[in-house]
Amino acid sequence: MSPRIVWRSEHQRIGFGDRPPRALFDPGSLTQLLRSLGDLQVKKRLQDWCVPYLDEQLLLDKQASRNLALTREVSLHVNNEPFVFARSILPNTTLQGPNRFLRHWGSRPLGEFLFSHPLCHRGMFQYTRIAGNHGLLPEDLRSSRSLWGRRSVFYLNQQPLIVAEFYLPAFLKRLVSDCKT
Repeated sequence: MSPRIVWRSEHQRIGFGDRPPRALFDPGSLTQLLRSLGDLQVKKRLQDWCVPYLDEQLLLDKQASRNLALTREVSLHVNNEPFVFARSILPNTTLQGPNRFLRHWGSRPLGEFLFSHPLCHRGMFQYTRIAGNHGLLPEDLRSSRSLWGRRSVFYLNQQPLIVAEFYLPAFLKRLVSDCKT
């Protein structure tokens, strides 16, 4: 059973009690932002063929079928501290032809590649707020504080893939402290 997450469009800023950080809607590369904060490391946690969650299937404009997609989960660390948990869904149809090399992407930042590719563009953002102990998160990244997340569909060579990013407490703390300076 998939962990339930309520996603809102970037224009629906209601229902979570307080406003999400502005950085959640920054259209630039999150990877590039993290690199500017220190030494970036990517820890690959999962890369396997899985059935996407129903909300992911629907976001990809697929019928709610049980097609497998390459699911990639990583944590992004700055100076050895976890800042972001990311989940990417790459449908098999997206991994054909010129995109097939993504099947073996390894532990390099996917976002860095997407933002540098001339035939890639990003769709609209969705955002969410989840409990820090949500079942989607690996146990070592869980927290007592709630977390903000965002996701969007990227189109690489006109083929869709989802990238969802969840801002961990150390990153949220850094965002707040940077706003105060």
